[in-house]
Amino acid sequence: MKKLFAMLLLGAATFSAKAALFVNSNAGCRVTLVFYAHDAANTTTCSYYSTRLEVYPGNSFAYNNVTNMNSPGLGWYRWGFGAQTLVAANSGWDGVMIYSDYAPTTTIGAPGSCGASTSFSSTGTPCDISATWTALGGGNVLLEIN
Repeated sequence: MKKLFAMLLLGAATFSAKAALFVNSNAGCRVTLVFYAHDAANTTTCSYYSTRLEVYPGNSFAYNNVTNMNSPGLGWYRWGFGAQTLVAANSGWDGVMIYSDYAPTTTIGAPGSCGASTSFSSTGTPCDISATWTALGGGNVLLEIN
């Protein structure tokens, strides 16, 4: 029932959001995420990467669009440049690198992006992880971590 309710809420939010990201973690351990994106100024997929975000078991969060991460403590970096940068309008989510116990596992994301696929599974330290990147339409994405 909880999953059905969450999907209904996400479905309703999808109609009003543009390039929103919904993250839901049911993993048995903390995972760290680094997102990849592009914008109108640099349309190459995965041209920007985010700061690391910690996601604890049982937590969920959402960003209304890619530019919502243009803030202190979060932020974007452009490949080849060391300083933080701002992502411009007309941006989109391309993928995510998932770290388990601070070791990178794999990158998943939109087909044709920097992601090897749209899902993966891993067994190991500190717990088993599976993740799925699902396009919801309109540039909106659901990242499900179990």
